[in-house]
Amino acid sequence: MFEVALYGGAFNPPHAGHAQVMIEASAQASRVLVAPSLRHPYGKRMADYELRLKWLESIVEHVQPLCGADVQASRIEQQVARNVEGPIYSYTLLAHLAESLAIDGKQIALVVGQDIAPLLPTFYRGAQLLERFSILCVAETIHVHSTAIRERLALGEPLPSQWLAPGMNPVNYDHYVAHGN
Repeated sequence: MFEVALYGGAFNPPHAGHAQVMIEASAQASRVLVAPSLRHPYGKRMADYELRLKWLESIVEHVQPLCGADVQASRIEQQVARNVEGPIYSYTLLAHLAESLAIDGKQIALVVGQDIAPLLPTFYRGAQLLERFSILCVAETIHVHSTAIRERLALGEPLPSQWLAPGMNPVNYDHYVAHGN
């Protein structure tokens, strides 16, 4: 069991698949931190950070009873950004956690999906990330991606109910219709 699992991402918007990953990660860690991107490494356009954080807090509140450990929406990227210019990378977040919690990096797991795991060597300091920290690869059980949600909303199509994250009011997704994100 890991001491901490860090689940970062754009969460633009968060969906049921993200909620499922939170639940799965909580079975393998004492604590799960869910961290929305503040300054995405690939320069993704995202909804407002505070809005995405608020949505994640609501989702966490709804899934916490199903979790085997404490799950929290985290401002870690915002904290790290105070001392870092430009994008915030996974390695930087994990190193910050290891230092601030004074724990061995192998006790910290980066939570990724099966689609991201093969890309880890290409991440910023990918080799060091894989050597210093653990990886918790969670299988995709709910087949939805934020891109598909944004595309359907842009076309004026309704979202399947199984795509909606618990605690995420369906009207929240309308933000993407109004702002084109």
